[in-house]
Amino acid sequence: MELVDLFFASFIVGFSGAMMPGPLLVVGIAETPRHGWQTGPVISIGHAIAEIAVVVLLALGVATVVGDGMIARVIAVVGGAALLVMAAAMGYDIITNRVNYDSTASEKKSSHKLAGMGITATLSNPYWFVWWATVGLAFLVKSQAHGWVGPVVFYFGHIMSDFVWYTIVSV
Repeated sequence: MELVDLFFASFIVGFSGAMMPGPLLVVGIAETPRHGWQTGPVISIGHAIAEIAVVVLLALGVATVVGDGMIARVIAVVGGAALLVMAAAMGYDIITNRVNYDSTASEKKSSHKLAGMGITATLSNPYWFVWWATVGLAFLVKSQAHGWVGPVVFYFGHIMSDFVWYTIVSV
């Protein structure tokens, strides 16, 4: 597979993770009324930070640890609990009318917070870990045939699908 093919394949396949409903989508939908279209790109930056970490860890051989059944169960339970907490917090905000749709000067001040929410939402999603232990790892292994350039091309192709999807969601 040529590098250009790797980039476009990882971009297209990246949508299999990006479009899955989960905490990052919830954050994107919940924060867009407050922060506007910038929500998608900013939460994607947080998501990209988590993903660069997992790409580096997988490239260094952490995949053998991720495959452990006990670790997978812990990730699933903790991630599921985080989803429930986020849903309860959103429900509480709606019931108590704490949702503010005014998107004025606070947008620029909140970009670090939004990026942090992108990281937190990503790490609380059990599907994210499963995706990287299966689809992501398979692509990463193939990309290593091109040396260190392959994983870099794979990462940027993949992360572009997240930026595209979450920008569309927040428009």
